[in-house]
Amino acid sequence: MTRTFPIAAAAALLLAGCGTEAEQAKDADTADHSAMDHSGHDMGEGTPAALTEAQAAYKAANDAMHAGMADIPADPDVAFMQGMLAHHKGAVAMSEVALKYAKDEKARDLATRIIAAQKGEIAEMESWLKAREAK
Repeated sequence: MTRTFPIAAAAALLLAGCGTEAEQAKDADTADHSAMDHSGHDMGEGTPAALTEAQAAYKAANDAMHAGMADIPADPDVAFMQGMLAHHKGAVAMSEVALKYAKDEKARDLATRIIAAQKGEIAEMESWLKAREAK
């Protein structure tokens, strides 16, 4: 015979462990977390770990790409082309970083192919935008 736990009893157990927001905040403030390993996490304390040269290069490419994608025109066609243009340029920049730092031959091969494919599409998007005087 299968026994079922009454829903009301399950709910009561769940709620009993929750407490109020104020109680939870107090518990969080007074809890001893000294035994927890927070290494590798940016907990907002002190200076974050320095980036490697490769990480800094990827971050710069990523930041430039997202900055280029931040301005979204009202025209959906222009918005697509400009956003994809920034995205493709970011892919090329990241691929160039990979060619400089990556050691895995498959990663390097993919980076090379991405550069070739994206540069062709970049030219196509720039031509489209230029024809519409959108960029």
